[in-house]
Amino acid sequence: MTDYLLHVSVPLSLLLIALLLTQQYLLKPLGARTLYALWAAVPLLLLCASITPLLPQVVEAGAIKHYQVGIQQLTAAADSFNWLFGLWLAGVMLCSSFLLLSYISGRAQFNRATPLSGNNIPAYCRQADNSSGPYITGLITPRIVLPHDFFTRFDATQQQLILQHELTHWRRGDLHLNYLALVLVSLFWFNPLVWLAYRQYRNAQELACDAVVTKYASKAERIAYGYALLSSTQQSSVNWWPLTHHYGDFNTMKQRIKLLQQQQGFSKTAVLTALALVIATTLMLQQPAQAGADKATQLTAVSRVEPRYPLAAAQQGITGYVQIQFDVDAQGNVINADVIKAMPEKIFVKEALFAVQQWKYTATGQLHKAQRVQLDFEPDTTPADMERINVVPSQKKHNQSTD
Repeated sequence: MTDYLLHVSVPLSLLLIALLLTQQYLLKPLGARTLYALWAAVPLLLLCASITPLLPQVVEAGAIKHYQVGIQQLTAAADSFNWLFGLWLAGVMLCSSFLLLSYISGRAQFNRATPLSGNNIPAYCRQADNSSGPYITGLITPRIVLPHDFFTRFDATQQQLILQHELTHWRRGDLHLNYLALVLVSLFWFNPLVWLAYRQYRNAQELACDAVVTKYASKAERIAYGYALLSSTQQSSVNWWPLTHHYGDFNTMKQRIKLLQQQQGFSKTAVLTALALVIATTLMLQQPAQAGADKATQLTAVSRVEPRYPLAAAQQGITGYVQIQFDVDAQGNVINADVIKAMPEKIFVKEALFAVQQWKYTATGQLHKAQRVQLDFEPDTTPADMERINVVPSQKKHNQSTD
């Protein structure tokens, strides 16, 4: 899992930088609704990066590699991998715990709020006993919490616009998209760009919702809506949780009020072009990386079982080698192992095959065929830091010398 997250972090970071710049400089020409839709490129990139390794691809290899199996080295690599995975998992658990606390707190606050009746207010709206709200939350059904002074602070027009704003979030699926965004934030918690992007994503969401609510509003309704936004900046909420949708965000309220004076349409062409570009770029970046990483020399062993030296051969001082060809499946398991050459013919074959079949490689999501390895059985162990090179006489030079 950590391998995938680190591998996709670079293209993800580049995409987030592009989106952040887009939100800053292209809001006026493209409009809030278009910019909000562009955030769909993030899950699309991650989906493409996940699917690409599953596409049918076969990597051939022909070179024979010599391995000096060292148990201590493999143990150290495994410990390093486990430490990195444990650190990432601890961060995920911390983020998940906070989100769970957010859900429990929001549900408890809604249950404590006073049910409303009449005043043309839906039954799923409740009034808090403090300044919390207005905001909407919920998973299966919407739950709207209104502040204690909702009916005195806002007039009838503002009340309807506020409720329309919150319900627009629900109808558009913004809350459920936020759940997905928070899952991605939890998975990539180690990337500071992800946190910054999530904040800008939520701001874009509010701007887009405002654009939908005021699309057919009259000038008087837009003025009333602007006063409602201004009033929300003066009433700070008691608390804020990521699973709720607050009506007022102090950091973006000024921009939201300013954008009420103009209306931009929704550009399907811009959104579809951007998403198509993300798909094409992701596939292009993935393929060369896989072509280089999937060569036989790039396969990384997670663990190798050291073959046992047959006792009878050791007592007689017999040395030799076994050449084995095998495939590595998408999960990194050795399959189809077979002996292609052994010297002596039978003494070391059984132990060599038994060991290689238990080897484990990194999971690349692809089938690596025809991997070859030579296991050298020698009583005197070569130091692990010494490179071993087999010198084979050139057939061309040999022919010249015999002429």
